[in-house]
Amino acid sequence: MQGKITGIDITGNQIIAVQVKTGLKGPQILSWARVAIEDGGLNEALESLSGSPVLKSDRYLATIPGDHVSFRNVQMPFKDVKKIRQALPFEMENMLPFQIEDLLIDFIITDGLARGEVLAASCNRRFVSEYLDTLQRNGIDPDALEIRCSPLASWLLRQPGTPEHILLLEIGETSNTMVLCLNRSIALIRVFGSNNASIIQSTPKENGTSSDLGAPPPEEVEACFKFISTTIRSTVHAFASEKDTLSGPEKLFFTGAGSLAPNAEGLLSQFLGMPAEQLDMSNDKKIRLEGNIVRDWSPALMNGPLSLALRNTRRGEGFNFRREEFERKRGYFGLKKAAPKMAGFLFLIFSFLAADMVIDYYTLKKEYKILNREIISVFKQTLPEVTRIVDPVQQLRVKVKELKQSTSLRPEAGTSKKILDLLKEISQRIPASLNVHVNRMVIDTETVRISGKTDAFNEVDRIKNNLESSIQFSGVTISSANLDRTGKGVRFEIRIERKQ
Repeated sequence: MQGKITGIDITGNQIIAVQVKTGLKGPQILSWARVAIEDGGLNEALESLSGSPVLKSDRYLATIPGDHVSFRNVQMPFKDVKKIRQALPFEMENMLPFQIEDLLIDFIITDGLARGEVLAASCNRRFVSEYLDTLQRNGIDPDALEIRCSPLASWLLRQPGTPEHILLLEIGETSNTMVLCLNRSIALIRVFGSNNASIIQSTPKENGTSSDLGAPPPEEVEACFKFISTTIRSTVHAFASEKDTLSGPEKLFFTGAGSLAPNAEGLLSQFLGMPAEQLDMSNDKKIRLEGNIVRDWSPALMNGPLSLALRNTRRGEGFNFRREEFERKRGYFGLKKAAPKMAGFLFLIFSFLAADMVIDYYTLKKEYKILNREIISVFKQTLPEVTRIVDPVQQLRVKVKELKQSTSLRPEAGTSKKILDLLKEISQRIPASLNVHVNRMVIDTETVRISGKTDAFNEVDRIKNNLESSIQFSGVTISSANLDRTGKGVRFEIRIERKQ
């Protein structure tokens, strides 16, 4: 889409906006602005930008601060995107300490739908409402509310020469955002806090991020980078262990205010044990950077909003919290501008419909008769005792409703009390002296499946024998017991038959 687009990257302490003009020659950076968020909050900071050229655009895209977003990696039982969007809130209900109705959820595919794995992001609906209201009161009605660093990671993965497995790190003043990408897809996003004051104070003063307190000792700066690297290594290791994957990042790309510190590249490369490179989107030959913009441009600060302005909204790339009740409504003037193109499309559509209606009528009539016969056949197979068929679909609905009502009256239909009693029984049967870590437990009306890790095979047998002595279980079976990859523990799965 041609026109002026502004990407607005908002953190807890500053707003950075970049305006881009798109056209046949490619994107051109027109202007940028940076404002600190002080005691007056986000509204006052946005008001100070009201006269800036950066806010005179055709379209806007904004980010949500990462500390207001919660991330979860979820394995879905199917691959269809529409089904995933419908079922994801129910899958996440037990993962989050909030009412699912209070959350707005979006997701991205992490594995190309090979196994139905998604990275889900959730944000409080009230916060989104207030946040969007503040933007709109200042003349900004964004097409998308994105998650920080996600557009930058997507842009980086599209660049030629980028490795299959990478790690993106943004070093902020009080928090850091890491994005792990595996097989050229975003697999993990984590935001973690750290005291980066020493790093920020060590940056050159001409970049606008230096403190008047003077440069801190090199050992303090090194300690900050070591803490960040240790947190990253722990996070990546935990993720890889959970997913049983051997793939790790091959290279680190870093940005943010902290990336301006001297020897940042060397320290990160040393502590993370991989090549590190400071990111600069302006090196992309497709992006035009001219005039006064070149002199004042700071890649470490501008990479985020620039990648946001170049985000591909047509393909639904990345996250977008402007959905459901917050979905952007097109105004009258936008429709008026698009009216000629819409009229042409509508004319073509109606022409095709008029030519197709006659053919479709006979085809649909034939299909209707075939489907009606199949419905009656299924009805007879399902309810052979019913001889009078009037409306087979409605009759089946009534029968299903009756079955649900009868099932809900059963005492073992899944009350919380029954589940708690069952968990209590299992907990009491496993001695406290055993070192047992349960990773997964699946409970239904007939069985309980427990997956976990312990120290030795004889401890698995001991767990099995203790559970068999319970009067609530009719049988206990060890489905599997294998050494883990370290050889120092045993992964096991036990199946328990519940007495009916």
